[in-house]
Amino acid sequence: MSIIIVITYSLFNLIGKQLSIFNNEHTQVLEYNLFNSAMMSDINKANDFNIVDDKLILKNYDNTEVHYSINRHYILRQHTIKTDTFNLQVINYEFYNNDTYKPLNKTLQVKLNVLNDTINAHYFLNKDHSEIINTMYFNED
Repeated sequence: MSIIIVITYSLFNLIGKQLSIFNNEHTQVLEYNLFNSAMMSDINKANDFNIVDDKLILKNYDNTEVHYSINRHYILRQHTIKTDTFNLQVINYEFYNNDTYKPLNKTLQVKLNVLNDTINAHYFLNKDHSEIINTMYFNED
Protein backbone atom coordinates (compact mmCIF):
# COMPACT_ATOMS: atom_id res chain seq x y z
CA MET A 1 0.00 0.00 0.00
CA SER A 2 2.85 2.40 0.85
CA ILE A 3 4.48 1.76 -2.55
CA ILE A 4 1.23 2.72 -4.32
CA ILE A 5 0.94 5.89 -2.19
CA VAL A 6 4.58 6.89 -2.97
CA ILE A 7 4.08 6.30 -6.71
CA THR A 8 0.79 8.24 -6.69
CA TYR A 9 2.38 11.13 -4.78
CA SER A 10 5.33 11.20 -7.22
CA LEU A 11 3.00 11.25 -10.22
CA PHE A 12 0.92 14.11 -8.79
CA ASN A 13 4.10 16.04 -8.00
CA LEU A 14 5.44 15.52 -11.54
CA ILE A 15 2.11 16.51 -13.13
CA GLY A 16 1.96 19.63 -10.94
CA LYS A 17 5.44 20.72 -12.06
CA GLN A 18 4.57 20.15 -15.73
CA LEU A 19 1.34 22.16 -15.39
CA SER A 20 3.28 25.00 -13.76
CA ILE A 21 5.81 25.04 -16.62
CA PHE A 22 3.00 24.97 -19.20
CA ASN A 23 1.20 27.81 -17.41
CA ASN A 24 4.35 29.99 -17.41
CA GLU A 25 4.98 29.36 -21.11
CA HIS A 26 1.36 30.03 -21.99
CA THR A 27 1.44 33.32 -20.02
CA GLN A 28 4.56 34.53 -21.88
CA VAL A 29 3.03 33.79 -25.28
CA LEU A 30 -0.24 35.46 -24.26
CA GLU A 31 1.62 38.59 -23.07
CA TYR A 32 3.43 38.85 -26.40
CA ASN A 33 0.23 38.36 -28.42
CA LEU A 34 -1.62 41.00 -26.38
CA PHE A 35 1.24 43.47 -26.78
CA ASN A 36 1.54 42.81 -30.51
CA SER A 37 -2.19 43.24 -31.19
CA ALA A 38 -2.39 46.42 -29.06
CA MET A 39 0.65 47.92 -30.78
CA MET A 40 -0.65 47.07 -34.28
CA SER A 41 -4.07 48.53 -33.50
CA ASP A 42 -2.59 51.72 -32.02
CA ILE A 43 -0.22 52.20 -34.97
CA ASN A 44 -3.05 51.74 -37.48
CA LYS A 45 -5.04 54.48 -35.73
CA ALA A 46 -2.08 56.85 -35.35
CA ASN A 47 -1.08 59.73 -37.61
CA ASP A 48 2.44 59.99 -36.25
CA PHE A 49 4.71 58.49 -33.63
CA ASN A 50 7.89 59.64 -31.94
CA ILE A 51 10.24 58.64 -29.14
CA VAL A 52 10.56 61.20 -26.34
CA ASP A 53 12.55 60.32 -23.20
CA ASP A 54 12.40 56.57 -23.95
CA LYS A 55 8.63 56.72 -24.45
CA LEU A 56 6.88 55.91 -27.70
CA ILE A 57 4.13 58.48 -28.27
CA LEU A 58 1.45 57.65 -30.83
CA LYS A 59 -0.59 60.68 -31.89
CA ASN A 60 -4.09 60.27 -33.30
CA TYR A 61 -5.93 62.75 -35.50
CA ASP A 62 -8.44 63.49 -32.69
CA ASN A 63 -5.58 64.77 -30.45
CA THR A 64 -5.53 61.66 -28.25
CA GLU A 65 -2.23 60.02 -27.49
CA VAL A 66 -1.08 56.54 -26.50
CA HIS A 67 2.20 56.29 -24.61
CA TYR A 68 4.39 53.18 -24.53
CA SER A 69 7.14 53.16 -21.90
CA ILE A 70 9.69 50.49 -22.75
CA ASN A 71 11.54 49.04 -19.77
CA ARG A 72 13.86 46.05 -19.57
CA HIS A 73 11.29 43.81 -17.81
CA TYR A 74 7.97 45.22 -18.99
CA ILE A 75 6.24 47.53 -21.47
CA LEU A 76 3.70 50.00 -20.11
CA ARG A 77 0.88 51.25 -22.36
CA GLN A 78 -0.91 54.38 -21.17
CA HIS A 79 -4.08 55.71 -22.77
CA THR A 80 -6.69 58.11 -21.44
CA ILE A 81 -9.04 55.16 -20.89
CA LYS A 82 -6.71 52.66 -19.20
CA THR A 83 -3.16 51.55 -18.49
CA ASP A 84 -1.82 48.15 -19.57
CA THR A 85 1.35 46.40 -18.47
CA PHE A 86 2.93 43.75 -20.68
CA ASN A 87 5.40 41.57 -18.76
CA LEU A 88 7.93 41.06 -21.54
CA GLN A 89 11.70 40.98 -21.36
CA VAL A 90 12.98 43.67 -23.75
CA ILE A 91 16.49 43.03 -25.04
CA ASN A 92 16.75 46.13 -27.22
CA TYR A 93 14.66 48.61 -29.17
CA GLU A 94 15.42 51.06 -31.93
CA PHE A 95 13.43 53.85 -33.56
CA TYR A 96 14.34 55.31 -36.94
CA ASN A 97 13.05 57.06 -40.05
CA ASN A 98 12.99 54.96 -43.20
CA ASP A 99 13.10 57.83 -45.64
CA THR A 100 14.42 61.35 -45.11
CA TYR A 101 12.14 62.67 -47.85
CA LYS A 102 9.02 61.22 -46.24
CA PRO A 103 9.12 62.00 -42.52
CA LEU A 104 5.94 59.96 -41.90
CA ASN A 105 7.65 56.67 -42.79
CA LYS A 106 9.03 55.44 -39.49
CA THR A 107 9.91 52.10 -37.94
CA LEU A 108 10.13 50.81 -34.39
CA GLN A 109 12.17 47.64 -33.94
CA VAL A 110 11.79 45.79 -30.64
CA LYS A 111 13.87 42.74 -29.74
CA LEU A 112 12.07 40.59 -27.13
CA ASN A 113 12.92 37.43 -25.23
CA VAL A 114 9.92 35.07 -25.24
CA LEU A 115 10.31 31.44 -24.10
CA ASN A 116 14.12 31.84 -24.16
CA ASP A 117 13.94 32.75 -27.84
CA THR A 118 14.58 36.13 -29.43
CA ILE A 119 11.75 37.76 -31.36
CA ASN A 120 12.52 40.74 -33.60
CA ALA A 121 9.29 42.71 -33.96
CA HIS A 122 9.12 45.53 -36.50
CA TYR A 123 6.31 48.09 -36.37
CA PHE A 124 5.92 50.40 -39.35
CA LEU A 125 4.06 53.68 -39.64
CA ASN A 126 3.83 54.57 -43.31
CA LYS A 127 1.32 57.34 -43.89
CA ASP A 128 0.89 59.50 -46.94
CA HIS A 129 -0.28 63.06 -46.51
CA SER A 130 -3.47 62.15 -48.38
CA GLU A 131 -4.24 59.39 -45.85
CA ILE A 132 -3.87 61.84 -42.98
CA ILE A 133 -6.07 64.44 -44.66
CA ASN A 134 -8.75 61.83 -45.42
CA THR A 135 -8.65 60.56 -41.86
CA MET A 136 -8.85 64.03 -40.37
CA TYR A 137 -11.59 65.46 -42.56
CA PHE A 138 -13.51 62.58 -44.05
CA ASN A 139 -12.89 59.84 -41.45
CA GLU A 140 -11.75 57.44 -44.18
CA ASP A 141 -9.04 54.81 -43.94
